[in-house]
Amino acid sequence: MDFVGQPFQGSTNYNTAPRQKAWIIRQEESDERSPAQAQWWLIPNWVKEESYKYSMFNARSENAATSPAFRGPFRSQRCVVPITGFYEWVNRNGQKQPYFVHAPQENGLLLAGLWDRWYNPNTNEPLDSFAILTTDVVPDLKFLHHRQPVMLSMDDAKTWLSRDTSVASLQELCQSRLPYDMLASPVSPYVNNVRNRGEECVEIIGDTIALSVT
Repeated sequence: MDFVGQPFQGSTNYNTAPRQKAWIIRQEESDERSPAQAQWWLIPNWVKEESYKYSMFNARSENAATSPAFRGPFRSQRCVVPITGFYEWVNRNGQKQPYFVHAPQENGLLLAGLWDRWYNPNTNEPLDSFAILTTDVVPDLKFLHHRQPVMLSMDDAKTWLSRDTSVASLQELCQSRLPYDMLASPVSPYVNNVRNRGEECVEIIGDTIALSVT
């Protein structure tokens, strides 16, 4: 999964990939919610060096509360990742056909995420990073993948960020569902190259599939 991030440093990245920067929304110690820039690939605060050996850009929601890498952020460092939509691919006759999953009537999607802050032991510079939570896919999206990001409504996002939310309620938010009616649109293979980040990535080239709220 790659996604269309909200404008970063003045421009929109239409093909945000792991290890790139994106916007997140998190709840500060003052209880105010604020945007922040972070790397999409979580680096746990306790590791000795910045490493990309393991795939830490996504986190399975089923075990995030107990995983050594994610249980701390799941408890107290949750975030929301605002995106325009995300991509998944279908293999057709040896070709990768990308689909853009989006909710144009809602002006974007809110994904459940976890963030952490790692300090470089040599320079003491902080690195904020995040992972996107995933869950089992809803039936309408099974043609694309067996997993999907955890998507939140606006009210869900407030609950997700609140420090008063119980673990049981957090896990309930991670259930397989769509918060809105959505669309899956086949788009140009231009997006298949991660170096391509322009608006051509979301050029629709075929029939759009309607996805019903669940």
